Amino acid sequence: MKLQLPILSLAALAPLAPLAAAHFQLKYPTSQGGSEEEMVNFPCGGGTQSSNRTQVSISAGSFPVALSMGHSQTAVEVLLALGSDPGSNYNIVLHQTFEIQGLGAFCLPHVVFDESILGTNITDGMNATVQVQSNGDPTGGLYACADIQFSSTAKYSEPSSCSNNTGVRAVSFSGDAAKRNANESTAAGEAQSSSSSSSSSSTSSGSKTATSTAGAATETVVWGMLGAAVLGGMALV
Repeated sequence: MKLQLPILSLAALAPLAPLAAAHFQLKYPTSQGGSEEEMVNFPCGGGTQSSNRTQVSISAGSFPVALSMGHSQTAVEVLLALGSDPGSNYNIVLHQTFEIQGLGAFCLPHVVFDESILGTNITDGMNATVQVQSNGDPTGGLYACADIQFSSTAKYSEPSSCSNNTGVRAVSFSGDAAKRNANESTAAGEAQSSSSSSSSSSTSSGSKTATSTAGAATETVVWGMLGAAVLGGMALV
């Protein structure tokens, strides 16, 4: 007797194809774009500056960052650069390096910012760029950016992309693992091997200054806020 195995149709496999191909995708704030191949390039993974910036409420003091994860284990960090054309100056840490476990949709509903974190007075119309970076595959980093504008009239709102796929959870790193830039980290929070490629060393140096900016204070505030999101469906350990 032959065992008949189920045959999956191309239609059934189609939704899985983009997820399997992607390292990660920045869904919100609106990404600058760029290609899968260019994600290894610091800053912004080949993205180009947008003239249509996502409006971020100053009074809310936080904004969501929504991602789609293509690897089952990933080290992730959220950085910020002020100005309309910041170049490689991503020297503000909005969220220290942590781990995302699982595939598909993941959202940080409240990435906190204030004057103590940004190091300057936040004014209406101030431009900035958010950079989400992760550990590379297998070494170096992967990068995606979104252009934002701080607004005194905008209200906080969560986009439809701010959700968490079944089984996706955030795991907080501590000590050196949290302070280490994601592009210098393994998915589990260890330091990458010194045998990294030349491209990974250049990208690491590009964001290294961010480690010493608002790091410890940001981790305490952001994970405090994020802990409340457990009730909203995020498992945090």
